[in-house]
Amino acid sequence: MKNKKLIITIIIILIIMIIALIGTVIWGIAHGHNFSFFEEEVVLLDESFEDIKKITVDVKSYDVEIKESPNNDIRVEITGSQNNIDKIKVAQKDDILNIYQEESIICLGFCFYGEKITIYLPQDKLITYNHTSSSGSLSSSLSLANGNIEVTSGDIYLQNITAGSIKSTSGNITMENSDNLKISSTSGDITLNEITNLKAQATSGNIKIDRITNQADITTTSGDITIAKLNIQEDSYLKARSGNITVGLEAKIFIEAETKSGNIDIDNTNASPILTITTTSGDIEAK
Repeated sequence: MKNKKLIITIIIILIIMIIALIGTVIWGIAHGHNFSFFEEEVVLLDESFEDIKKITVDVKSYDVEIKESPNNDIRVEITGSQNNIDKIKVAQKDDILNIYQEESIICLGFCFYGEKITIYLPQDKLITYNHTSSSGSLSSSLSLANGNIEVTSGDIYLQNITAGSIKSTSGNITMENSDNLKISSTSGDITLNEITNLKAQATSGNIKIDRITNQADITTTSGDITIAKLNIQEDSYLKARSGNITVGLEAKIFIEAETKSGNIDIDNTNASPILTITTTSGDIEAK
């Protein structure tokens, strides 16, 4: 009887392991991950381009990094598996450079190399940049003119963008400086250094900002809003459903604050503009 129970237990464990393995492979394929021990990472493309004013990237499973060009050229370098060379395309049309992935990367086994696109740009040339990716991170150490960025699964780090929108479904968003920006995050933290004119919305994640000037409209469903320095010239709004809101004031403003469950600690004046702060469950501090 004991042996029979042991056999049944072993069978159940094996079934669970098989289901987990199949699930891992399916998840990996869906997110563009490869599974092979034998494929080697190589340079798939290394090409320079001229007279580019706009770059559009539409990929499913490549990490993208934007770096300063060492020789003032606009250059694209793509690394990955030789088997995937036909899946990624780079084409220039007039002053627009298009980088796109025609299909997801699929292989069996376990792949540990990284599919990566590196874009080299001159430091003093602002490029409009549009980006869409299903699985992969985006990072830039250079300033970009403007653009629309949408990442499904992956972190976003940008040095500076003068105007545009950023959307992330699952991943953190980090930026140094920006003007006139719209940010949307479903699951992940938003961290900004200095920004002028911000509209941000997060479903699950904290929003942390060093300094905001001119105007802000920030909403989070589940997470804290923390602003170290606020200096607004137009009416602004901070709203959290479940989370604390903490603001450091650089100038006198009038504050309308309301919380259904939590404490309020503010330094209020009769000066304009108006800052409206509301939270359903959480503390409010502005001083």
